[in-house]
Amino acid sequence: MWVILILLFAGTLSGYAFSRVKGFNKITDKASIYIIYALLFFMGLSVGTRPEVMKNLAEIGFDALLIALFAIAGSLFTAFLLYRFYFSKK
Repeated sequence: MWVILILLFAGTLSGYAFSRVKGFNKITDKASIYIIYALLFFMGLSVGTRPEVMKNLAEIGFDALLIALFAIAGSLFTAFLLYRFYFSKK
């Protein structure tokens, strides 16, 4: 837990320190996307190497699909509301 909080704090301070560097946001945006791709790959690799998960995939697949769809729908709805109330130009 402390490692996560320390890394979050260090990243926030670093982001603030480098916020004035031209082009820094482009670099961090691209790096974030590729890091997310790598995390998704390794999560899939972890799931694929567990025989008990693969054996029960059909059984848990529908429930996982429903949870994922509702999570995506909730995220999109929340993002829409936040954009509408905080970022839309009036």
